[in-house]
Amino acid sequence: MLTTVAQAQTKQNILTKYDGEFDAAIALPPRQTHGEYWQGYLGYTAKTGNAPF
Repeated sequence: MLTTVAQAQTKQNILTKYDGEFDAAIALPPRQTHGEYWQGYLGYTAKTGNAPF
């Protein structure tokens, strides 16, 4: 007899530094203006000299 165990998957919406860098690189407006995401967004902008907004 084969049994299947279903596991609930939880999606966490945590934005990282790399999410911020990516959004800035493809010229998306920032999703938030605090935390690690914002540091990545501003860091990419400072490094390249191109403001995506």
